[in-house]
Amino acid sequence: MNLTTTAQAILGAAAILALGGIALARIGLARKVRGILITGVALLFAGGGTVLAWAIVEGAGAQAFAVGLAAAILPAPILVGTFLWLGRYRRRPWLVLAFCFGWGACVATAISLIVNTGASILLERNDFDPNLAAVVSAPVIEEIAKLLGPLLVYWTARRHLTGTLDALVYCGLAGAGFAVAENVLYASGAYLYGAQSLDAAAGIAQVTILVAVRGLATMFAHPLMTGLSAIGLGKAARRPGRKGIQTVWIIGMLLCGMGLHALWNGSSVLGVNLDMPALWFALYPAFLAPLFFTMVGAALWLRAADARRTQTVLAPLCAAGQVSPPELASLATFSRRAAARTWAYRHAGKPGENAMRDFQRAASDLAEQYDQASIGRPWDGRQIEHAVYRMNAARAVYAGADRYMPPALWDGRQYHITFPDGQVRAVEAPSQPVMPLPVAPPPAYPVTYA
Repeated sequence: MNLTTTAQAILGAAAILALGGIALARIGLARKVRGILITGVALLFAGGGTVLAWAIVEGAGAQAFAVGLAAAILPAPILVGTFLWLGRYRRRPWLVLAFCFGWGACVATAISLIVNTGASILLERNDFDPNLAAVVSAPVIEEIAKLLGPLLVYWTARRHLTGTLDALVYCGLAGAGFAVAENVLYASGAYLYGAQSLDAAAGIAQVTILVAVRGLATMFAHPLMTGLSAIGLGKAARRPGRKGIQTVWIIGMLLCGMGLHALWNGSSVLGVNLDMPALWFALYPAFLAPLFFTMVGAALWLRAADARRTQTVLAPLCAAGQVSPPELASLATFSRRAAARTWAYRHAGKPGENAMRDFQRAASDLAEQYDQASIGRPWDGRQIEHAVYRMNAARAVYAGADRYMPPALWDGRQYHITFPDGQVRAVEAPSQPVMPLPVAPPPAYPVTYA
């Protein structure tokens, strides 16, 4: 592929700035040179986008590119929204999320386009079917290219990638970005084929069929394949300091993703060569669809595990009298968290609901710090202090808002409840936590919620 001089210049400048920024981030100076890092990444994305757009416009024309872009954007909110929803209960910087999506859409696709085009030419020159590049080179380069973005997050901002759920969110967004950009390429080609065969209406019909198949039925194919790599990356994140095991997990699951990708592409290529177009349609419900739903179940289980971990990790705070048993139980599942927010809204209005939501997020942030310490990673004392402050400040909004609930304190073993006669009596905790009974925070935590 012959790139334009402009694209070469953008890619060269972007690579220098981005690699320089990443190196500085790796040694802990990212905050001081944040502008260089952001500029380099932006240029890198611009260079990758230029390569992809130039290749499509040169091959199919500007009109086909515009139609393909519009068609590819249609399923994008579903793809992106799925992974944002999956990780919405953890505070993840939007810049990191946008980086992973942009990496998949701009950089990974540009790298894959160049390598796959070169592989097709090489195969054709050696009297092989150029379509074999979809089985030989595409699974390898595309899975490596997609994984590189989350790997950069892991290497340079490890505090934001602490487990498998984080890895699934970041790798899923990279796969979603790749799928959207690839859909632009294929939709543009479909429009050109239909328009050249008949007219523009036929081109639109071809694009509609493509969107129905690729944009709806198989839109999660790339995130699914990258999701296998995410499992390895997440397992590596839970084993700090054990380089050998980290490498085995990452490379091993990357190879699994490549194998699945090769099977996916190979079924189409083999079906065409054997004049068996139904081969892919047989493979999809027999193997790929069950695997997809298995991954969905695993992702939902990991998401629920985050809530369960919060309850487990913060159990010592309950024994210390800083969190009451009902509060701890309310953090155990997301349905219980929703019920707690509903209760806070009923008795303290919207400010109470916002406060309960911040209490839950602060509890999750605190649990994450304790969890990191449990696997040997350093924790941030300031983050812990800030999380405890937020929990107490949030509790001040809704504690006592229910006029039917007597004032109560929890000392780690018993409740101290103020009865209607004004006497404070100690009451043993029931065998099952009664929700809600928040512990009144000390008066040193004033707070206002708009």
